[in-house]
Amino acid sequence: MLQTPRPPKKCRPPLAKPMAPDLSGNRGRQYIPYPSLPAKYSGMPNFMHYCIGPGADLQGADLSNADLRWSNFRSANLKRAKLKGSVLWGAILTNADLHEADLSHADFTGVDLVGANLTAADVEGTCFLGARYSKATKFPKKFGDPDRKGMVSLNESMQLS
Repeated sequence: MLQTPRPPKKCRPPLAKPMAPDLSGNRGRQYIPYPSLPAKYSGMPNFMHYCIGPGADLQGADLSNADLRWSNFRSANLKRAKLKGSVLWGAILTNADLHEADLSHADFTGVDLVGANLTAADVEGTCFLGARYSKATKFPKKFGDPDRKGMVSLNESMQLS
């Protein structure tokens, strides 16, 4: 017996440019990271990690609202860089210099911040859920306890259960 083929599933059209969470109208609300890849990111390739590599000099660069997921910024110079509203899920920022950088309302979920310098950085509304840090990581004054922000100490993540 012949079966009629099912109609193809409708696909979302590709986005014209990388999107970041729209936080402009939600300043009074607490920013909650996405539990899974949201629909507006699906199908959007991330080419940024191909052109930005370890040791890059991005001092004062404006990377606001950029999609920088899985980028490698190991030992990069990001002094006074603007990363406001950027998405950096799983990015490597080991030994990166983020002194006086604008990281407000950015999403640092799962970012590797081991040995990073965040002194004097603006971290208002930034999500650090699952981000790794070590004793060498330098935080801004009044940052508080990294564990209360959902960060994971390198020593804790290396222990076997």
